[in-house]
Amino acid sequence: MVQQVQCMQMKCLNINNNASYSNVNLEQEADIMGVRSEAVGKQSLNIILMAGHAGNFREIDKGRKIAKRTNQKEYEMYTNPGGLRDIIPAAERTNQDNQEISDMGENVIIMQNVFYGIQKESCLALDIKIGKTTASRFQLLESGEKSRAGALFKEMKLKLYDRYTRSSVRGWRVIPIDNGNRAKIGRNSEIWLRNQLDRINVNKDAVLKSVITQLDLIKRRLEQSQKTFIASSVLIVIDLQHPENVSAKLIDLAHPIDANNRLFQKYKENFNEGIIALITFFENYVAEQEVQVT
Repeated sequence: MVQQVQCMQMKCLNINNNASYSNVNLEQEADIMGVRSEAVGKQSLNIILMAGHAGNFREIDKGRKIAKRTNQKEYEMYTNPGGLRDIIPAAERTNQDNQEISDMGENVIIMQNVFYGIQKESCLALDIKIGKTTASRFQLLESGEKSRAGALFKEMKLKLYDRYTRSSVRGWRVIPIDNGNRAKIGRNSEIWLRNQLDRINVNKDAVLKSVITQLDLIKRRLEQSQKTFIASSVLIVIDLQHPENVSAKLIDLAHPIDANNRLFQKYKENFNEGIIALITFFENYVAEQEVQVT
C-alpha cells in the first residue's frame, strides 16, 4: 500500500513539474478521474442536466424527464431536499416511470428535463463547476467511496486539474457540453463564458439579472443550509428564442458534507467563495454591457 501511494505521489509530481505536459494528457488524466463525461452524441443537451457519465442517464416519458443513476447520498438529497428544494431540479416519479427504469438498479432519481422543448440551436446551456477545490481525500474516505490509495490518487489528480484550469484561483470553471477541449476551455473560462453570453440578443439585461438573482438564491440557501457540497455545479439554461425562460439550478450533489463533519466549514467557505466569484463575474458583465449602451 505504501509503495502504491508513493508511486502515485511521484507520478503526480512528475506531471506537475513537466512543462511540456499537454492539454491532451491533462484530458486523458481527467478521463481517468471521471472529471470528463463520456461522449453522449445526440443526447448531449439532455445528459448535461445532472453531470456524469452517459451510462447513468436515460430519457423517459418521451423526453420530458431524465432518469439518473446516483449514489446513495445524492439519491437522498433529491428525495429529501429540505430547504434546497427550490434551487435543485424538480424530482418526480410515476408508475409509468418505474416501468421505464426497471433495469437501471437502485438509487435512480427522475427529474424534469429542463431542455425539453428547446431547439438545439437556441439552447444556451452553461455548466459551471463551483469551488477552488473539487475533491477531498478525507471526504472520499469517510464516505467509503474510495480506498485510501484511491482517495489520494483522485485528490491529487483533481488538484492538478484545478490548478491547470485556474479554478483554484478563480473559484469556478466552465464545462462545455459538447465534450470539446475541456482543459483548454476550463483554463479560459472567462473568455468562453463571455462569448456564450454575447449570444443573447433579446431582453439581455433582464435575462442576466434573472441569472444573478437565481445565483444569489443558491448562495443564500447554501449559507442557511446544514449541508454543503464538494464539486457541485450550477446549470444555467437559456432559451435564446424565448429568453424569459431562464433557469439556474444546483446540480451534481453526489458529495454532500453535513454540518457535524469536521470538513463542513472548510468546504462551505469553498462553495461560498466560488459562487460569489461567479455572481461577481455576471455583475461585471452586466455593468460592461450598460456602459456599451450608453
